[in-house]
Amino acid sequence: MNLLIESFEGGIYLAYYVENQHKNLIRDEQKKPLKFQSLEQARHHFRDEHFSSATLVHNNAYDEMCGEDDGNSPPLEIDLCWH
Repeated sequence: MNLLIESFEGGIYLAYYVENQHKNLIRDEQKKPLKFQSLEQARHHFRDEHFSSATLVHNNAYDEMCGEDDGNSPPLEIDLCWH
């Protein structure tokens, strides 16, 4: 299983379990999306779990806001090398 962390404007990070191309949002005990305020906070939370990979996905809204986005730009993906 893989871990995917997606960053959003405002310093919000959401985490997903990814298996066989299916992305499942990780939720807390109240069934709300588990939110992190930094990558370090997410790393600490998942420190005892073992994943095949951990990836950060960053969607940049800046280009779209400035009229530069053509709609075909893939998000930035970074291997986090957490193992």
